Amino acid sequence: MESNLKENLKTLVHDLLSRMDFEPRGPVQIDEGDFLTVNIESDEAGFLIGQGGETLEALQYLAKIMMAKKTGPECPHFIIDINNYRSARLRFLKEMALRVAQEVRDGKKEKILEAMSAFERRIIHLALKDQEGVIAESSGIGPDRRIIIRPVL
Repeated sequence: MESNLKENLKTLVHDLLSRMDFEPRGPVQIDEGDFLTVNIESDEAGFLIGQGGETLEALQYLAKIMMAKKTGPECPHFIIDINNYRSARLRFLKEMALRVAQEVRDGKKEKILEAMSAFERRIIHLALKDQEGVIAESSGIGPDRRIIIRPVL
């Protein structure tokens, strides 16, 4: 990603946090791995993450809108992570998906996962796309949407 866009993104996220009266513990960092990740360390992570990551989702949404308005079609795709909450959650989701897939294969019985955000469902689908013997399908509407992992018979 172009360094100017990275700097704009860092500045935008820092300014957004400042307007919300939150001060990061150290500079906002950007990592380019599986996802372009804006890493924030904060002593007030609980407030910024919220219950089940809801506040973090809202912060992410606002930052994406503001960045798109500023950069137009060159807006980078990114996620915001606070105190490594998302990276730990992603690791947990991938491990859980593989474990449940094995249970489904062994027991030949479908399993229904908890309701989760579109982003989290996507992580599950990606983790299971190459797994033999199981298929993952989303079911439900809105915040009650969940994944069903079924055995392939």
